Amino acid sequence: MTDCLIIGFYDADFPAYVDMVRSMGAEAGAYRDLALAFVEYDNKPQRSMDLLNHFYFQDKPGPHKVFHNADFIWPVVTTLSSYLKKQGLSFDYVNLPHLEREKFKELLLNGDILTIAITSTLYVSAHPILEIISFIRQYNQKAKIVVGGPYISNQIKTAEPEVNQQVFKYLGADFYVFCQEGEQALVNLIKALKNGTDLDQVDNIAYRRGHDYHMTKSSIESNPLEENPIDYTLFPRDEFGQFVTLRTAKSCPFSCSFCGFPQRAGKYKYLSVEHTERELDAIRDLGSVTTLTFIDDTFNVPKARFKEMLRMMIRNNYGFKWNCFYRSDHGDAEAIELMGKAGCEGVFLGVESGSDQMLLRMNKTARRKDYLEAIPLLRDAGISTHASLIIGFPGETYDTVAETVDLIETAKPDFYRAQLWYADPITPIWDQREQYGVKGSAFSWSHNTMDSATACDLVDKLFFCIENSIWLPQFGFEQWSTFYLQRHGMSLDRVRQFLNCFNTAIKEQMLFPDRTTISEPLLEKLRLSCRFDERDAPDVTPDPHFTGTAYLAAEKFWGEEFRDVVPAPNIRAANGETPDGPGSWSSLSHSVESSLLNRPGIDVPLLMLAAYAILLSGMSGRQDVVILSHVKRGSEEPSDLPLRLLVKNDERCSEFIARVAAKLNLAAEHGLYGLHITTNPLRMDELGCRCPVLDAGYWFAEDLAEKLSETHESLKLILNLSRNDAGAEVSFHYRTDWFGWEMVDELAFSLMSVFQSLVEKPGLVMSEIMLSFDDADLKTDSVNSLAAEAFNF
Repeated sequence: MTDCLIIGFYDADFPAYVDMVRSMGAEAGAYRDLALAFVEYDNKPQRSMDLLNHFYFQDKPGPHKVFHNADFIWPVVTTLSSYLKKQGLSFDYVNLPHLEREKFKELLLNGDILTIAITSTLYVSAHPILEIISFIRQYNQKAKIVVGGPYISNQIKTAEPEVNQQVFKYLGADFYVFCQEGEQALVNLIKALKNGTDLDQVDNIAYRRGHDYHMTKSSIESNPLEENPIDYTLFPRDEFGQFVTLRTAKSCPFSCSFCGFPQRAGKYKYLSVEHTERELDAIRDLGSVTTLTFIDDTFNVPKARFKEMLRMMIRNNYGFKWNCFYRSDHGDAEAIELMGKAGCEGVFLGVESGSDQMLLRMNKTARRKDYLEAIPLLRDAGISTHASLIIGFPGETYDTVAETVDLIETAKPDFYRAQLWYADPITPIWDQREQYGVKGSAFSWSHNTMDSATACDLVDKLFFCIENSIWLPQFGFEQWSTFYLQRHGMSLDRVRQFLNCFNTAIKEQMLFPDRTTISEPLLEKLRLSCRFDERDAPDVTPDPHFTGTAYLAAEKFWGEEFRDVVPAPNIRAANGETPDGPGSWSSLSHSVESSLLNRPGIDVPLLMLAAYAILLSGMSGRQDVVILSHVKRGSEEPSDLPLRLLVKNDERCSEFIARVAAKLNLAAEHGLYGLHITTNPLRMDELGCRCPVLDAGYWFAEDLAEKLSETHESLKLILNLSRNDAGAEVSFHYRTDWFGWEMVDELAFSLMSVFQSLVEKPGLVMSEIMLSFDDADLKTDSVNSLAAEAFNF
């Protein structure tokens, strides 16, 4: 009998996970955090590594060993296996069950297994645990399933007993281990099952008793690293490959107020340099390892021990490349120089904020100056840097976030990622929640200076605006992935190109949420960036409109454009009352006289837009009108532009037309972000503006006005100009609960009369346009009144 089958990391069904998180709401913090890590392609959500595999192996003969973020023996497997063996128990393991389904199935069907251990080190939801248990139960009803790790221990600490019972039943395991470490609890449980002894004598477990789970006595468990080294001889050498993950310390000596890890992990303890040297010798003896990842939360603390370890690694000339977590305030130029010589190729920096005020609130010992000093030194030593940021921690403001942006742009770490603050009851800040006015929890919260919706918006802004560092996507891609891909032949520059293309695809998805796939030009660049085995490096430079510089320029433009506008409608209902609910759409069309189309130098779409602005000014009784315009200018794809146009009665028509053209061209330059910025109240509030009312649309395209009305529900009236064999026609698409057919017919005649005046008499003063109505063959006197109202300010 195998005493314990150990289950390594399980990468759950990602599309199912996206659906689950999306079901909480597309505006919920959890989904908005997730949305920055995938794009829709081939009718499903795809992470960066998913697309890399798809395009890299496309047209290559199989079978393939795909690239993935866990391509090594999982640390829990090496740690727990070594511990069980030392205690005289037998083990087997499935390292990556999502990729080893046949092996897993075979063991379940034909193996004589007493217990199956599922750990939850990286699981932030129950989803992967449920999938593993479901798979096990499908093929084996006899083995006892044991679930432990941080997901369970956190659950016990933060939830009421009745909630824990619900979670235990929902997961459906036989046993749960809920202490900080848990190895000894698992050993005691296995021995009790083998010997048939009383389970109540096993501390730190919950087990089924009747319809509920009974929790045994809680006690402190300690399994010192120096007494429980990894026995690398227990595993076939060829299963290690190039990568090993190891730890030389437990817990963390600091107490950052956003982090509950030290409270869970206990006192900080670390291995001596001598013990670490013995483990590195054992890893070198494997013969295949090129890359080490030290997962100590504070690998360079204390500083003296860290420098001694670096000198030992240099002296032994291991030849490993390695990466680690690094505390910038506990390093110096000498340490960084030694790191470079010892083979360090990258560090994870828990920067969290660029504001000293926020770092103080977070109880961080590092300050802004430490990062500004360390990151350039690390870069000079050939060590890549990843800056991890938290947005929305209590006390956060627009100004403190601006300081964070400035830090990243100034220090220029290779990679960064910003995440929404998670309001966790097990973290020290929870004890100060009344002081900061914290309400809510998890990803849904508010406090005295911010709420989670605003923080989500600011995370999105960092994603769009930061120019000098590359966003590192989560879920299937981490900093470690950059080293992993380099070992497989992808240069660091190509990694950067690939991430830039993938991030651009996410930006496009955010700006055009109605699109179901990636646009063709960008898709081709993304495909080429994945083909890193091809000798000639292609030009995969992303569209310059998607850069941080372009976003900030657009934010400045749209902020200035609408800073002093009073949000007011262009459209008033025919009966003077505002309809309650959505109405149906109808349309009415008129041909444009060919004599007006064939004059040299006439820009028909531009003049029709100018005429429409005059018409709307008359309808609203205001000089200041805002039109949602969809017009292609030059070679660029058409964008939805919220145009603000001022109709002045003392201005000549030619001058007004010139202003409309200039405004249209300038807005088109920043049009990619037009609606993204101007329709978001939080973003506009940051700019000191209010969102304009978009109830009138202008569309110069073929048969697309109905799509426009579906996309922008606030629209009441849409003017569509389209070409046909006879020349051109204008169509009014209108909400029938706001307009009657007769009124729209009158509007069409008025529009054509104004258009004719703009074409034939550009030298007229705008107020004189209404005189031209006297010569027009119009249907009713109400049209003349409407035209006159446009200039009766």
